[in-house]
Amino acid sequence: MKTGRAVSLAVSFVILLSVSALLRSRDGDRGWRLVAPQAVQAAQTAQAPQTKTITLLDTTDSHGHILPWDYYENHPADLGLAKIATLVKRARADAPDAMLLDCGDTTEGTPFAYYFARKDTAKPNPEIAVFNAMHYDAMAVGNHEFNFGLDEMWKAKRESNFPWLAANVKQTYTTGVPYIRPYIIKEVAGIRIGIVGFITPGIPRWEIPANYKGYEFKPIVEAAKTVIPEVRKQVDLLVVIMHSGLDRNPETGTAPAYAPTDAENAAWELAEQEPGIDVIFFGHTHRELPEKVVNGVLMSQPKNWGISLSRAEVKMSRNAGGMWHVESKHSQTIPVTPQVPYDPEISKLMEPYQAEVQKYLDTPIATSEKTLSGGYGRYQDEPLLDLIHKVQREAGHADVSMATIFYPGVQFPAGPVTVREASALYIYENKLYTVEMTGAQLKDALEHAASFFPAWPVPQGQNLRLPGYNADSAEGVSYVIDLTQAVGQRIRDLTFHGAPLSAGHKLRVAINNYRYSGGGGYSVYQGLPIAYQSKGEISELLVNYLKRTKTVPPVADNNWKIEPPEALAAIEKAADEENKREATR
Repeated sequence: MKTGRAVSLAVSFVILLSVSALLRSRDGDRGWRLVAPQAVQAAQTAQAPQTKTITLLDTTDSHGHILPWDYYENHPADLGLAKIATLVKRARADAPDAMLLDCGDTTEGTPFAYYFARKDTAKPNPEIAVFNAMHYDAMAVGNHEFNFGLDEMWKAKRESNFPWLAANVKQTYTTGVPYIRPYIIKEVAGIRIGIVGFITPGIPRWEIPANYKGYEFKPIVEAAKTVIPEVRKQVDLLVVIMHSGLDRNPETGTAPAYAPTDAENAAWELAEQEPGIDVIFFGHTHRELPEKVVNGVLMSQPKNWGISLSRAEVKMSRNAGGMWHVESKHSQTIPVTPQVPYDPEISKLMEPYQAEVQKYLDTPIATSEKTLSGGYGRYQDEPLLDLIHKVQREAGHADVSMATIFYPGVQFPAGPVTVREASALYIYENKLYTVEMTGAQLKDALEHAASFFPAWPVPQGQNLRLPGYNADSAEGVSYVIDLTQAVGQRIRDLTFHGAPLSAGHKLRVAINNYRYSGGGGYSVYQGLPIAYQSKGEISELLVNYLKRTKTVPPVADNNWKIEPPEALAAIEKAADEENKREATR
């Protein structure tokens, strides 16, 4: 008992000394003095658990949409960074430290963006100027940043007041503007936040090699296994911004039956395999996902073209040891609506750009005898489709052309045709290639194109499937697509100059560079000898052709058709219904 009492007294003495130490402070040469109780309370509060909320804002795939304007139809539209800027300012009004991030595909995608990448390169890149004005913190590099070549990409990067990120890029560049950083670390409200970027590795399938010289693209998950642990040990909160989407059903997590071998869309797999990530913002697929949690990782994707803004709120807690950790996290997407005004600062910044582009797009270059539409150009031969083929065959000195209507909403009015209409006819920055191939290889390409059409009659329990922009047609040969036949056996009556096309017949075939790289699953073109390659884009070849000829072919030659007729009628009816739905959105 005496021993226990002695221990108790000793403990009490130690506690008394500790309290005394807390209540005293060295006061210069005057020795020790008592500290006020308020100071003790403040010291205790500093060691108590704390919470702070980190706000993260994200955009993706703006594709040159700044002002709320549709440049093809030439009327206002509820989209664009000028409206997103309003949503960002509203968010920063209640969260001044909010970080603003982007998931890429920023500098390409509209006639507006094209003009300042090709026609007037003296001005600062308008998309980058807007990003600077909105005070972005970082951007993941998108595949379309490479579309205009390295010089133009580096110009845009040089003008950026924010870093471009891609941790899965192996590059020959180690410093300077060409160098793309893997991640950054920023401190916000005393919390260390790591921002890691990734880019889809599918670029070599779509892009001209010269446009990504010095860069190699590793699978995202493979690169993440190194970079995520490296960053995780340095930060309290780890955020990924990636130009790569979901290849899963977001509700069920079901993987697709087919996926590219380069894992183009790896957002789900990244979350599943790297739990060290707290938040993932992603893009590339032009879909919207307000909130999804996979393996504890919060995921969000805003809509493309500045149609919505992702906002994540991450509640951080600090323990008595001073370490921060995530307590809770949620995200949402905030839509751009007619009620959201455009930001006057952004509008004023873009005034001279807008005036210059609109003047250029309204320039008359040809005349059309009648109104022409691209609405059915993916399902039957049409004059506007034949116009693309005519330009490709002439420019590429080709026997055959392969192409499609990318934008079914394109229309040429009766009377003057302007650069605006020509731009709507070919909306991508593709180059023209002429390749050497055999009749058998051309038939393989046509069979692949026909595979995008539905079977006829439509199998019970299935919906009629409309072909998209991967269903190319051919000019220079004649043929029938028979939808009653199995995939791979649908092309019949294939002739060249009125005679059956033999398997060994050698042809020069005009295609675009996207197809040559295997885009759309056209592996038949990969590695074929290239007989011609254009310096400019196909869209520019179209404009120049119309400027020179001054006319638009009024009729198609109907060198191909779909059979049976009732299948074509059903496809056209479905297309009409789809167009009506689009018009009401």
